[in-house]
Amino acid sequence: MNTTATTTDSTVRTMIVTMLAEGSPVWYVAGMVNMRSHDVYVIGREAGYPDKARLRRAVWASKNRTRVPQAA
Repeated sequence: MNTTATTTDSTVRTMIVTMLAEGSPVWYVAGMVNMRSHDVYVIGREAGYPDKARLRRAVWASKNRTRVPQAA
C-alpha cells in the first residue's frame, strides 16, 4: 500500500476544504491545487460545501481526528 499517496491525498483534501471554508471560490481553489473545478467542487460537497460552518466543522474534526457531528 502506498501511504505517501494516501497522506498527500488527505492533505490536499484538507487544504481544499479549508480554503473553501475560508470563502475562496471553487475556481480559485482548483487553480491553487492544480485540479479541475468539478473535482474540487465534489470534494467540497462531500465535506458540506457551500455551508461554511459545516466545512469548518469538517476541518476541525480532521485536525482533531474525530467524527463530524451530523445535524438532526
